[in-house]
Amino acid sequence: MPPATCTFELVTDAAQAQARFAGLVASEPEALSVLASVTGSLVEDPGRYVGPRWWAGRDASGEVVAAFMHTPPHPLHIALATPEQARGLAAVLAAAGDRLPGVGGLRASAEAFAQEWTSLAGGTATVSMEVGRFALTTRPRVPFEVPGAFRVATGVDTPLVDEWNQQFVDAIEGAGRTAPSLEQQVADGRVGLWDDDGRTVSMAYASPANGGVTRISGVWTPPELRGHGYASGVVAALSAARLDQGEACMLYTDLANPTSNAIYQALGYRRVGDSISITFSA
Repeated sequence: MPPATCTFELVTDAAQAQARFAGLVASEPEALSVLASVTGSLVEDPGRYVGPRWWAGRDASGEVVAAFMHTPPHPLHIALATPEQARGLAAVLAAAGDRLPGVGGLRASAEAFAQEWTSLAGGTATVSMEVGRFALTTRPRVPFEVPGAFRVATGVDTPLVDEWNQQFVDAIEGAGRTAPSLEQQVADGRVGLWDDDGRTVSMAYASPANGGVTRISGVWTPPELRGHGYASGVVAALSAARLDQGEACMLYTDLANPTSNAIYQALGYRRVGDSISITFSA
């Protein structure tokens, strides 16, 4: 087992986890965006995942310096940790006979966790996705004309929004997981739509802001409607709307998809970090 760089406190209650990580979210809102938004959703809807767990890594003074989350069936998520801290948690969980489908999050830390995990628990580790973290560094603009116009979704749009969000999740994760409804995001004015020639053609939504940062996600244009710049239009407009509300914007994108990477950079997003997803198998 590697030398302990911190102790790990297991938390199984979403509200307690939210309180444990409040300081980290305030100081590292981009890195903690996924953990903060998922934890917040579980405070509102405890049944969203079965058996969620969090680990707060504390240094010798007792300060929370590392954050991990597991929401089955997803891999364990490393929100913030050094590689040494990640190895430490892997050793603790392997010694306890824990079972994990994989690990994801900060590249170096996820790789360190996977190396320690497979050396102790056996099996193999395979990279399943590499993701870039992008932050909006300027007011967004679309460098070409997009037909149509932006609008904020209302309650009557919820069935379409949920249908498209399910298609987005299926495309990213594969069929099998029921995506949660975005009804609350619609009610909060955080879902943007793009209309053209009398029909809705694209969508995106913004997570609740944590530490002043919102994450743009669920960017979806049905395949038969692509190629017109609709996704660029809706992401730029939704990002501008959130900026006007005093929120900073970020997003994640698959590094293997050159189209989406080029789109977001053309709008004003800049790559500021990397994440990785690793699958474990026996």
